[in-house]
Amino acid sequence: MNSIITKDDQRTPLGWVALLRIMLGILFLTTWGSNFTKGFYTPDGLQYFFTEVFPQSANSLGWYAAFIDNVILPIRGVFAPVQLVGEFLMGLFLLIGIFTPITSGIAAFFIINTFLATFGHDWPWSYVTILGILFVVFMTKSGRSLGLDAWLLKNRGEPKIPFLW
Repeated sequence: MNSIITKDDQRTPLGWVALLRIMLGILFLTTWGSNFTKGFYTPDGLQYFFTEVFPQSANSLGWYAAFIDNVILPIRGVFAPVQLVGEFLMGLFLLIGIFTPITSGIAAFFIINTFLATFGHDWPWSYVTILGILFVVFMTKSGRSLGLDAWLLKNRGEPKIPFLW
């Protein structure tokens, strides 16, 4: 049996990877909608989230809890609306497949920070799974399949800024 993969071997069509990207877009948007209706994207809602829902006093990562308490919460009036818009755009851009590589990189940064902020409260593999999918989306530029990145590539060619589409 030959264990060497050749260029003639069957490959996974990018449509399946695009499905993962679309699924993550829906995941981000439904989470955004839930958080929006709960009021988490307001200064008071953000404080409630970090002091009652996922209290930083129970976070075993003291250095990150201190970051939330001493950096994020004091600027929650600015941070909450940025998070409101940022999370929505991450979901939308993943769903429609535009600027997919850079969006998946930003989304990975967001998921890592969410994991650190909720450390010890959630099952860690939830975050690891999302990060794994985001890595695949990033590496395959999955917006070029069933996404607007395909249109950008066709009409504008490769981007001058790497990993833009």
